[in-house]
Amino acid sequence: MSDIFTNLFPILVGSCVISALITYGLGTYVFAQNPSSAVNRLFLAVTLSATYWALGEFFIWYSAGYDGCLFWLKASSFWPLVFALTVHFTLAFTDHPLAQEKKHGIIFAALYLPALLFALIGLFTDLIYVVTFRSGMGYVYLPASVNPVYLAERAYCVLVIVWAVYAGISSWQRAPPGRVRHQNRLFCIGIVTVVGFGTLSGLVLPALGIYTVNFVFIGIVVFCLLIAYAVHRHGLFTLSPQTAVPDIIRTMPDGLVLADMDGRIIAANASAAEVFGVTETDLPGQSVGRFIPEAAYASIRTAVMEQGTFSDMEAAPDGREGSVVSIAGALVRDPDREPAGIVLIIRDITARKAAETALRTANQKLSLLSQLTCHDIGNDVTGLSWYLHLLSEDRMHPDADVHLSRSVEAVEKIKKHLLFSRDYQMIGVYQPVWQPLEAMIAHAASTIPNSGVAISTRVIPAEIYADPLSPKAMYNLLENALRHGGEVTAIRITTTEQADGTLALAFEDNGTGVRDEEKGKIFGYGYGKNTGFGLTFSRDILSVTDIGIRETGTAGKGARFEILIPPRAWRPIAGGEPGPDPTDNPCRGQESVEEG
Repeated sequence: MSDIFTNLFPILVGSCVISALITYGLGTYVFAQNPSSAVNRLFLAVTLSATYWALGEFFIWYSAGYDGCLFWLKASSFWPLVFALTVHFTLAFTDHPLAQEKKHGIIFAALYLPALLFALIGLFTDLIYVVTFRSGMGYVYLPASVNPVYLAERAYCVLVIVWAVYAGISSWQRAPPGRVRHQNRLFCIGIVTVVGFGTLSGLVLPALGIYTVNFVFIGIVVFCLLIAYAVHRHGLFTLSPQTAVPDIIRTMPDGLVLADMDGRIIAANASAAEVFGVTETDLPGQSVGRFIPEAAYASIRTAVMEQGTFSDMEAAPDGREGSVVSIAGALVRDPDREPAGIVLIIRDITARKAAETALRTANQKLSLLSQLTCHDIGNDVTGLSWYLHLLSEDRMHPDADVHLSRSVEAVEKIKKHLLFSRDYQMIGVYQPVWQPLEAMIAHAASTIPNSGVAISTRVIPAEIYADPLSPKAMYNLLENALRHGGEVTAIRITTTEQADGTLALAFEDNGTGVRDEEKGKIFGYGYGKNTGFGLTFSRDILSVTDIGIRETGTAGKGARFEILIPPRAWRPIAGGEPGPDPTDNPCRGQESVEEG
């Protein structure tokens, strides 16, 4: 019988090279299909290690002398890692519980540590294989069959292969009919083929005193052909749920949290960690109530227990001020149909809620602008009609020039109202933007006729996140001081950063001020001596980004309007300096300024 294997020697050695080429090509192809998949990465590791083993076997049998054979035998000593990687891949492919990331320590201790130990023993000693000369074959390697280390290595190989075969067959039996079952069947046939050829070379032939090129590489070639067929015909690796589902969960844009019935997080993806503002590794083991208010989670648990599923429950994550999430989920049951946990899908809807708020405010602004424009144009048209009527009665009247001038003024006012409406007819279409505070104030001050009123500004260099119409709010405050402040001679604009990070922007004048009983009314629609819309309009513009406004002056000593900009709606400008401090404060001596 040994003569038969001697004649087959070239074919057997050639199978090593063929196996090396096929496994390398197949491994890189599968990895390229989905590099992020742990299963695909493990398959690449298996094929690369098999390629290493096959090439080592090839060079051993083609070595001319003792030294060459010994060198390649030692160089191939890490072949036990092929077994370890194969079993690890099988566990991952079949979605075995031990393949989970938290069980990697068990995998290392049970598979890789023994394989590495046997590899090092083979590299530095002759306790497993020895090189000897055999007539008709030259130098070959033979097992140290009576050595306990060799026997332990044999036992390790048998045990891990039995483990792999069992895991593969069990997965095949559990798989539902269809593509997944076809994939598992072909995989199991391939594994059994490799084991069969390996057993022939590793156990059967040595027992008969026949030592030749390892037949396992013929089995590896068959295995690769079956895998290639499964990839082409049944979408193995590229379509397998075992590989697709973890990737989908990991990359899905919505947060996913799996919690037990006690509310402890079992698993979560990166999107959930981003929503909660923590790292992904911080979530497992934590209580859901740490990230979602306890009252909201209690409602979630009640809804799940009563209905099985729920959706569109809004909540504000703890520690994430201003954030809003929408939560959906379902009850998870164990194989006995008993409640085992809750799966939550969490979507960050902060931007959507902000857009809804902006849209509501925009509609209010549009309605307000329409009322304001119609009201003011109506007044101007009435005045224009009256002056034109007077002119039509007596064009030679001594006041004809005055009537004509007033008519022209009324037309200019109407024109301004129409331009204002045209410029802001797209209110609400544009998102809030960062705007330099000092430039906004300067623009508002430059467009208002101050009639000799001194306007001084000392504000910190900063930008505020506000509606593009916000400069109009500052214009309205300046105009309000000139129109309703009485004998106003000075307006001072300053900023102060409060203890909670709020930036207070104050507009102070030295006029008559606002009576206490009017402070709560001046921001109401239609209240005031003119149109009654200026301050209301300003309040609504600023509220788009939660900027508030209030009056804090003292009646009889001057008005003081404070614009309160929350910390998230302003930021300093790097390298800037506060505006110049006027040497002569126009408001100095006015108690309203000092007391406000």
